[in-house]
Amino acid sequence: MAELTQELMLELLTKVNEHIDTLDASLDEIRSEMHCMRDTMTTMEQEIHSIYGVLGRHEGRLERIEKRLVLRELAEAQTRF
Repeated sequence: MAELTQELMLELLTKVNEHIDTLDASLDEIRSEMHCMRDTMTTMEQEIHSIYGVLGRHEGRLERIEKRLVLRELAEAQTRF
């Protein structure tokens, strides 16, 4: 009876060890995916920062264009009188 109990314990421990190995492999896969997601998020943040830079430059250009149009409209209005 003692041998049977030891065999059962050995089998149980073997199954637990296999299960832990499976969990360890899954955890490694999840870590790898998290690293990929972190890299993707970093790239997206850099792209968003670049887009804000472009939008800022376009905003400056539009302000200069609007200023010129206002000055031109004022000049045209003054030449009529």
